[in-house]
Amino acid sequence: MDDVKRVLIICAHSDDQVIGAGGTIARLTREGVLVRTFICSFGEQSHPHLKKIDIRKTRVLESQKANHILGGKDVLFLGMREGHFLEDYNRLHWRAKLLRHIHSFKPDRIFTHSVDDPHPDHRAVHKMVQDIYVNGALKCEVYTFDVWNLFNIRKRRSPKLVVDISQTFTRKLDALSAFRSQKIALFTLLWSVYTKAIYYGLRRGVRYAEIFYKVR
Repeated sequence: MDDVKRVLIICAHSDDQVIGAGGTIARLTREGVLVRTFICSFGEQSHPHLKKIDIRKTRVLESQKANHILGGKDVLFLGMREGHFLEDYNRLHWRAKLLRHIHSFKPDRIFTHSVDDPHPDHRAVHKMVQDIYVNGALKCEVYTFDVWNLFNIRKRRSPKLVVDISQTFTRKLDALSAFRSQKIALFTLLWSVYTKAIYYGLRRGVRYAEIFYKVR
């Protein structure tokens, strides 16, 4: 990754980038790479019994804290409605808006959700990124990460990027701990975070690793 100077993360919810790529983000920023994150929603549905404005404030503060731990440049929330990403993407003309940001930032790589993630919002984000890439005539590489898939067997023969995160795995865990409002949901995912990091690490001969699949 020596030639990478700028990386853009595009994800659905405020903890997805940490679950899928937190160790890699921390490693990249430690090596001087600028990492910017776009988060499509505020995650209001995670706490339907609370006021939306309170949830937004909480999720933004948690995301900023996690981003600071990982060393990211900044975080931008798009404010799309959960379950209606593609509708809002088209209705609110997000393609043009995002392309302005992307062309200004000039990322060498984009990391986003996989096409076969079980969560519909994650799949919707993947479709949006593909649309942006094609219609924006982007030239950067695009890699996907998994959040809800434990191991992606269907992509066994796809081009892979395996990143040694042995030195930054604890920072990934620290960043995840910043999402206190999501502690119950994250607790159910924490075992898979460890399992995947150890499994991919063993395959590469290191302690912990994250894996990404190249789609562009």
